[in-house]
Amino acid sequence: MNIRGASFRDLARIEQLYNEAGSGDEQALQLSPDHPLPQATLLRLWYALSKTVSSLVPFNVGAAGDTLFVAETREGIVGFIQAQASGDRAGTLQILNLCVAATASGHFARAQLLTHLTNHALEHGIQRFVVRLPLDHPLVGTFLEQGFVQLATEQILYSDDAPVTPQTARSVSLRPARPEDVGAIYLLYLRTTPSQVASLEGSSLKVWQAAFAEGDLTRVNRDEVRHFVVEEPGVVAWAAIRPASATRPTLLSLMCDGHHPRLREAVIDAALRELPAGPVSSVLRHYDSELIRGLQHRGFAIYGTQVLLVRDLASKVRYRAAPARKKPVLVRAHLAQTVPVGETSPSLRVLSRRSERSPLP
Repeated sequence: MNIRGASFRDLARIEQLYNEAGSGDEQALQLSPDHPLPQATLLRLWYALSKTVSSLVPFNVGAAGDTLFVAETREGIVGFIQAQASGDRAGTLQILNLCVAATASGHFARAQLLTHLTNHALEHGIQRFVVRLPLDHPLVGTFLEQGFVQLATEQILYSDDAPVTPQTARSVSLRPARPEDVGAIYLLYLRTTPSQVASLEGSSLKVWQAAFAEGDLTRVNRDEVRHFVVEEPGVVAWAAIRPASATRPTLLSLMCDGHHPRLREAVIDAALRELPAGPVSSVLRHYDSELIRGLQHRGFAIYGTQVLLVRDLASKVRYRAAPARKKPVLVRAHLAQTVPVGETSPSLRVLSRRSERSPLP
């Protein structure tokens, strides 16, 4: 089996593999281990609504951060894997799709595709893999065997149109976020996230920016995503709105300090008023249960549940530093020695090679 980079001539076969794996009843798809992964930006949701696989086509094949490998045998292409860099810092690679043919060759292609992608990532300085799968998907076991661990469980909420929210008793002021607010948003993340998750996903500010929210916080005010914060004083809430495209609905991200229920409800209403017309979706984690219930009360429905798996390629090892060498003491040669008047001059000695290094008395 040969694992190689995909070319434009392979796109027809790649789409054929995807259609073959995605054909049939939707309930059977969730139980088929040959079914492709859902893309990180709700590809399965949008595919179910629009029946399009245009987001599979890698328009930037060969570009930095975009990776698409195919497994080829004598039978032809039997599988493919697609990954993309998360954020501006190419330290995190997000696996978007993994699809193989329902044959014996395709069964063995899964592990080889993941191994080849791992070797490619190590050669290019990638330190972490991220992948999202439907809950109880058979491929979860395959990724766990490859060293992935479950970071969180995410709820996918969807609404056909942005809900119209009335003015609540308490109103908050959303202001556009600035790049200098990233540090305060990171502190909000640490306050609202379990320590087990934060220690892995947000061990440092740079690691968190590349991993959280698909790297959107590395490009504040530098792309189409609109970021908002609420200050009372200090940042107590954050919201991000990614406009809809041909391959996904509008995406809403929320984070709020959970100690004030009225503040949380006001933040949800203020964020919904900023949404454009049209379908909207939001992905919230299991520890954001209050935000999930707040969106459900406003017309959102839970479309599905997915697990977030991560794998760190960089291993931390304890390095024992070598003991510091003592700095040698140098003795100046031909030092003149003054002798007071009336004292006898010191006797001369013949120094050996070893004693020449010691200072004269």
